[in-house]
Amino acid sequence: MLASPLLQLPAVVHGFGTRHDDMAALWPEYWPRRPVQHERHGTRIAVATRAGEDCGEADGMLTDRPGLLLAIATADCVPILLARRDGREVAALHAGWRGAHGGIVEAFADLVRARGGDPAEWVAAIGPAAHPCCYEVGQEVIDGFVGRWGLDPHLVAPRLADGLRHLDLPAIVLHQLRRVGVHAVAGRTECTMCHTRADGRFTFHSYRRDRETRTPVVDVHWSAIAIAIETA
Repeated sequence: MLASPLLQLPAVVHGFGTRHDDMAALWPEYWPRRPVQHERHGTRIAVATRAGEDCGEADGMLTDRPGLLLAIATADCVPILLARRDGREVAALHAGWRGAHGGIVEAFADLVRARGGDPAEWVAAIGPAAHPCCYEVGQEVIDGFVGRWGLDPHLVAPRLADGLRHLDLPAIVLHQLRRVGVHAVAGRTECTMCHTRADGRFTFHSYRRDRETRTPVVDVHWSAIAIAIETA
């Protein structure tokens, strides 16, 4: 289980899982009662209010209720964990290239403002994801980000030695977070497609690397955040 120093707030628990982590064992007080979402690479963000809640089709959750673990499943997409600086609200977003292009970060900021808050009051951590070292895409994906978001083409797809088109999705997400006012952002640098442990085994599941052999829905790793359960 990987963590981010930026989210080490007294009232918040969080972590970025690997393919080898047993989430139920790591989060025994939280995992069985977590709300669930059904990810669709969209931009809907649900507000979770009770244990075991089915939040429907969504790619993000936000809560102000202690003990509700917001868990995001990814296998190359970018997991984003967010917390208000006072620890009174947390959120988790699933940002694949479709969700990032569609504006899930903007949707988060809009939701915060609709609830009377300010995105500048939040801090964020970007978890392990496919990095440009491995993430090849078509030119239409690059053009889509440049056209819709006005991004520098070299930010979207840095030029690498092989001459292929490589997407830098973590850099895009970082830019979008700062654009909406979330300036305190930390990032994990592990690439889910190529990062290995000391024993040579892959650290993470990867949709792109293992698409021919993986089991859908099952071969994912989890990223999670919650307002801590108060203890006496």
